[in-house]
Amino acid sequence: MNRPQTRDYYRDLGTRVAEFPMHERVLAAHAAGDPIVLGALNAMRGGSHLGSPGAADMVARGLCDILASDYYYPAMLGAVVRLHADRVAPLPALWKLVAANPAAAMGLTDRGRIAPGLRANLLLLDWPDGETPAPSRTWIAGRGGYSALPTWH
Repeated sequence: MNRPQTRDYYRDLGTRVAEFPMHERVLAAHAAGDPIVLGALNAMRGGSHLGSPGAADMVARGLCDILASDYYYPAMLGAVVRLHADRVAPLPALWKLVAANPAAAMGLTDRGRIAPGLRANLLLLDWPDGETPAPSRTWIAGRGGYSALPTWH
């Protein structure tokens, strides 16, 4: 997405999410209430490989609403780790970029946050201070999924 007119065209068609803006001049989408999606790899690596706006800078300025994994799903956690280590934003705000905000943008009101009556897709991390986090357990719709934890009988 390179021009504000392109964003306007897609908004008129009902597309309310602005994905991977290539230039800051299209950030009028944010002012119009359209969530801005940037690549988690961009944030994880510390910048775009294509010259797009840097995700870390955009997050710090409140101009990135969602971080998408694109083609490398571990980048979502990697981006949160890097942005947290670089003190770009508080950890709760960073989690919203990969959970609550994407769910809200897609109209999925039953997920993306922890609250009674919601879907309960959860990830438990082992994240010692100053170290890289490791997934310990997952739950999908409240049911146990992956577990690196020992089973107790």
